Amino acid sequence: MIFNYITNPTNKNFYWGATYLLIALSFVFIANDNTFSFLISNPSFYTDILFSIFATFGVGFYLKYLNKKFDVKYDWYAMFTTRLTKQMIFGILLPFVIAMLLEILYLKIIHIPLVESSMFNLEMPLAFIFLILLNLISLSNYLIKNKKIETLVIKDQIVVNPSESLKSIIGYKGYTEEKIAISNCALIRSANKILWLITFDGETFRVQGTMEEWGEKLKDSNFYRINRQYLSSFNAIKSIEQTETRKLKVNFVISLEDDVYISKPNIAFFKQWWKK
Repeated sequence: MIFNYITNPTNKNFYWGATYLLIALSFVFIANDNTFSFLISNPSFYTDILFSIFATFGVGFYLKYLNKKFDVKYDWYAMFTTRLTKQMIFGILLPFVIAMLLEILYLKIIHIPLVESSMFNLEMPLAFIFLILLNLISLSNYLIKNKKIETLVIKDQIVVNPSESLKSIIGYKGYTEEKIAISNCALIRSANKILWLITFDGETFRVQGTMEEWGEKLKDSNFYRINRQYLSSFNAIKSIEQTETRKLKVNFVISLEDDVYISKPNIAFFKQWWKK
């Protein structure tokens, strides 16, 4: 019962909101030598709280969106250096600079000179420390969710009977292996020299092998090599449309960041497969 209470998504949102509210209030109350009665009589006290809540929750929603996007695009295990660099730039430095610029603008609006404010000795250090801690918490949650199950990863060859179609594919999230049924496999995408399996549920997994190998293994499972980057299930294709450049655009039932096209030399072969 206690475990269900802690892991309930509604409670997670409550803890998330409470944490960011405490962070916002800390910018107003920490290192403030004035009494509470003096603070509430100060005209800027209430606007300070509103601004702090606005800036803190703005950064919180941004980090939530950023980490969700980066967890899919830059796996901590497979692309550690790239993920760490981008996390430092977009997860710490960028929100820090924007928050400080907003602070300067706020001080100008309420007519407080920058040299008389507590920005340099309070807001800046606190903001930097909080951003580091929030990114570390996000990393910890990721590592717990995708915990290391085995320490040895063997690069194996996919061996199947050519006369039989595959029933499932082994996908990886961190060091966790999952068996994904072929019926739930929509696309295999090549990006940054890594193959990613995208399911109809919208989940993304790393898979081993090359596009050529998977194209051969999945040809009996109604998959087609769209181009160099995409191998698609027949059921993943929603529609096709001719472009002005005479290329063929493929629209999928799941949303992708980039448009996918079939080059002119391959259109005839694709249409034979599509109509069949």
